[in-house]
Amino acid sequence: MTCDSMGRRKRRTTFPIRRRRKSVFLRCPSCQHNSITVEISKRDAKAVIRCFNCGLVREMGLKPGEGKLDVYTRFFDAFVESQP
Repeated sequence: MTCDSMGRRKRRTTFPIRRRRKSVFLRCPSCQHNSITVEISKRDAKAVIRCFNCGLVREMGLKPGEGKLDVYTRFFDAFVESQP
């Protein structure tokens, strides 16, 4: 046998890894649905929190270095504390 007649080693087929996306929506403390979005306006230093299910809308001030999740956490804590 010569080297030319030998076959190659079979390669393993690779499958793409599917990663789940993080949800764009967050849980609403009022209606308990995942329907809250946070819109940030850095120019005005404001964040608008909006629920598409129950219509809840809150506007909060934006602190330097805060992201959407930080604003949502502050909103959620303030909402829960104000409930009787």
